[in-house]
Amino acid sequence: MRRLLILFGALIAAFAAAGCFNPFMPTVLNERVTTIAPSPTTPADAIRLFEWCWVNRGLDEYKELFTDDYVFQSATLDSAGNGTRDVVTRRTDELETAENIFIGTSERPPASKITLNFDRNLVPFPDTRVGKDGKWHKTIRTSVDLKVEVGDGSTLEVTGFALFYLTRGDSAAIPAELKARGFKPDSLRWWIDRWEDETLQSEGLTAGGTRGAKPSAAQLIIPMNMAELKRRYNL
Repeated sequence: MRRLLILFGALIAAFAAAGCFNPFMPTVLNERVTTIAPSPTTPADAIRLFEWCWVNRGLDEYKELFTDDYVFQSATLDSAGNGTRDVVTRRTDELETAENIFIGTSERPPASKITLNFDRNLVPFPDTRVGKDGKWHKTIRTSVDLKVEVGDGSTLEVTGFALFYLTRGDSAAIPAELKARGFKPDSLRWWIDRWEDETLQSEGLTAGGTRGAKPSAAQLIIPMNMAELKRRYNL
């Protein structure tokens, strides 16, 4: 055992000396963390994979989550304060936004840190939309606690709920580029075909949990809903 520990320590030291990314102690927050991605063999595991992709910047896996007819529907308020819904994202937009947040572009750096927490127990229910069969179509509603730290030290905070609609692989609209890679109708794989945002912007800024204070940039927490976060990274 002692010899094994010595060898393990030497391996880590070699990584550090060579300037390589150390998967056991990443020093760069926007590097992808090498943890095992969940396999979307159940509706709950598909949502766990979604959560994993955000935390681990798994863009390749994220591209394999959404059906060709996927829609993101925002939660907004009209001028009278009533809830309204506008479709703001299709699959290509969803992937572009994720790439901008996870990896960044030549014009915009990526998030410096991402944390996302869903409910511990994700319970699927039959999809009640017209024309949907509960055998092939499920819904999962979960709380959302998302924090995206940006380069100036401030944090974009999204809280509330999300309602996901999922389709079993033998009934899903598989994107053409994934078909070309060999993806086929598969009853053991689940896809996300719709995401209804139920997060709403909070009023005011927070600093250290105190609303109404005047925080420094490094302490600034900016509440927003998911659609606002997407727009920020898709300009």
